[in-house]
Amino acid sequence: MERIQGQIAAAHQPFMLKVAVASLLAAGVMSSASVWAQDAGTVVVTGVRKAAQSAQTIKQNSEQVMDSIVADDIGKFPDKNVAEILGRVPGTQIIRDNGEAGQVIIRGLGGIVTTLNGREMFTAAGRSLFLADVPVAMLQRVDVYKSQAADMNEGGVAGVIDVRTNRPFDFKGEQVALTARAEHRGLAGHTDPNLSGMWSNRWKSAEYGDFGILGGISYQRGRYHDETAWVAPPIKWPLYNNMQGADSMGRVMTQGDRKRWAGNFSAQWRPNSDLELYAEGFSTKINHDSSSVFFVGVLPWFQAGSTVTTQQGSNYLDSISKNGADGLFTLSSTQARRDESIGHQGAIGGRYNITPTVRFTTELARTLSRYTQENPILDTVLPGPLNIKGAIRDGGGYLEYPGTDMTSPNKWVTDVFWDNHNASSGRSTDWRGDVIWEPESDGILKELSSGVRLAKRFATYVHEKDNFNKVAAIPVTSLPSGLNCVTEATGGNYGMNQFYAPCRDYLLDNTAALRTALGLKGRTADDPLSYYSDVETTTALYLKAKFGVDVGPVPVDGAVGVRWVQTKQEVDGYSQVTSATGASTIIPAHSDSTTSDVLPSASLRAKWMPNLQSRLVAGKAIQRANFGDYNPGLILHDSTATTLATGSAGNPNLRPTQSKNVDLSLEWYFAPASSLTATLFEHRFTDYEMWRQRNETINGKTYLVNRPYNVGKANLKGSEFSYQQFFTMLPGWMSGLGVQANVTFMHGGVQNEDGASTTPDFPGMSKKAYNVVGLYEYDKLSARLAYSWRDKFVAEYNYRGCCDLIVDPIKFLDASVSYKLTKDVTVSVDANNLLNFAYHDYHGTAAAPRDVRRYDRTVGVSLRWKM
Repeated sequence: MERIQGQIAAAHQPFMLKVAVASLLAAGVMSSASVWAQDAGTVVVTGVRKAAQSAQTIKQNSEQVMDSIVADDIGKFPDKNVAEILGRVPGTQIIRDNGEAGQVIIRGLGGIVTTLNGREMFTAAGRSLFLADVPVAMLQRVDVYKSQAADMNEGGVAGVIDVRTNRPFDFKGEQVALTARAEHRGLAGHTDPNLSGMWSNRWKSAEYGDFGILGGISYQRGRYHDETAWVAPPIKWPLYNNMQGADSMGRVMTQGDRKRWAGNFSAQWRPNSDLELYAEGFSTKINHDSSSVFFVGVLPWFQAGSTVTTQQGSNYLDSISKNGADGLFTLSSTQARRDESIGHQGAIGGRYNITPTVRFTTELARTLSRYTQENPILDTVLPGPLNIKGAIRDGGGYLEYPGTDMTSPNKWVTDVFWDNHNASSGRSTDWRGDVIWEPESDGILKELSSGVRLAKRFATYVHEKDNFNKVAAIPVTSLPSGLNCVTEATGGNYGMNQFYAPCRDYLLDNTAALRTALGLKGRTADDPLSYYSDVETTTALYLKAKFGVDVGPVPVDGAVGVRWVQTKQEVDGYSQVTSATGASTIIPAHSDSTTSDVLPSASLRAKWMPNLQSRLVAGKAIQRANFGDYNPGLILHDSTATTLATGSAGNPNLRPTQSKNVDLSLEWYFAPASSLTATLFEHRFTDYEMWRQRNETINGKTYLVNRPYNVGKANLKGSEFSYQQFFTMLPGWMSGLGVQANVTFMHGGVQNEDGASTTPDFPGMSKKAYNVVGLYEYDKLSARLAYSWRDKFVAEYNYRGCCDLIVDPIKFLDASVSYKLTKDVTVSVDANNLLNFAYHDYHGTAAAPRDVRRYDRTVGVSLRWKM
């Protein structure tokens, strides 16, 4: 049945494109009059329309399947970080939490290479850059490549996100831009500053040529508030006819104070037309204090005498209540976090025209990144007996304790102190050199290029040892008064809306004093079993040829290329070895591995008409495992009377996941800022990485060891449709109207080595998603209204051994309005989450919800000055 449905869907997609085009033609929105009106040059293109036109030109002329987002003006985007911008790109999906968009996936996949001005950029020991850390104030544009050429950095099966910053030669002369923004968050109840500035200038002399310099700086503060009402996975209640119900429910109150500083620098020198040199750098620093306050209320499901009801027409819990319930675990736990992230990247490079037809380019880059976290957690409990009522309401957990003041610290006592901390770092040195030859004769061969890239990457990670500390039941009122706080009030109808919690700032600022008050010794030591150090050396060579030829009346161009890359891993860690007597010893562990991959690629474009083209792109890509997955350290746990002998480890022999990708597109650019495009795509994966438990014999004893393996195959298919138009043919003020819309369909899944399907879809992938953006620009006014929707998806398969964790559709509505007070001064108002969206997920069925999450609604007012 699934195969038949897939065939129907595949046949349906070209038909949908024809219907869409016919409908738009019938409606007159793509009439020849509109095309001629825009081609006639009677419209002055600025701001939003100019940005859309530039992005469309980049997409149209690219060798690859890609989308681009260009700034309306210097650093002017309707969002405050790169991740939020990407939420409106076809095939790209984001998750918002902790006050902003953070997680980004392309076509349902997380294997993404992030680059800064074409150079690989990362955060600490991660493979990619945390895109929310890049402020939009420094951006020229963002390019999202869904296919890759031979001359692009390898390492992402989903695609490449390239963040482009301004350079001084992008401007004709001096440019100054200053922005001040005040941002108010509804749930957090705070108004915070966002400040940025950029200065750029260039000079020209007959003796020294052109020289330019640019500098930028940005500061952002964001105090946020997220809240969750949660319900545990359902279990059978034997005392109540095996009814399906959660054993507990509660709250998670997340608050944070994030401060970001960022700066960039760029210098360019062009002494003559044959030589250009540049140097540039980017730095960012993030200080982030946050906490998640967990409230856990165990229900009296194991006690007789409770009043219990089920949901109508089902055997799932609706409500439970009991007075004087004793033996219930009632917990308030503050998980405090103090994060610091620092990243720097510097690069020098240049271009030299060796001859009129041969040029050489080179670049040397150095990247440094460090991340540290202090994470003290204090668990406090409330002894019974208690009156309690729990229920399922509005898709979440309703919980109250009649007769008990849950905000008072009087009855709460300490239970467990978790002394957590971790640190990770990364650094790399990259060099590349490229030679490009453009033949003088106008033949089939248009360009031949070849190059080499050498990179050495270091990554380390370690976390604490013996973090669990069971402490005496000390009344919290006998501890320093600064420890005791009350949460902010929660929204929605979920019963108890405030409760006692240890204070985040006290835990972070007075951790040592709290250890002493709880009778503990100093800060926990690092755990050698968590430590790894990875040195990854890559050598890549490529050869690429561009061609062009007329096939009858149709111009055809494209490129073919191949990239060879060798990856060497040298990993150090520690293993725990258990002797026959049961004594454990920690010993160093080391491993070396080398893999080589050949990555062919080809792109072909046919220009059926000057504004109508089709594109076929095929190639092979790889994705390397996370550095921690290579850790050779092995931790063993001997069997007991009730448990098996088990172990956990990384796998230094992991091979990169390989993906063979094909994209087929049809693109109609019927005006300078108007287009209709459709793309069909398929990814076929081999050596797909999955975690498995397998028996391993170690020192004559069998252990069930959990580690990652290259065991799976996977397949992803889908289609993307995009439409963009500005209605300049309309009279008067209506000529400022425009629209952008895109929709994506995807399906696919993972198979293990025996061919049996393990997941029908990739975790985190929505089968359908769309964006609709209304645009307006006329005279001094510009506006944008953007709606994003993605279908339900499985967040995690077999969640806690219970069921699939399914997330309901996600939808956000954002808006921005700008008005030019003068030619140099613009005032803007923007708002996010206008629908006050609440995130819902559930345990396989809507009758067993897990979370209801509510986020801040954000309103910002900006004043921009540009000279």
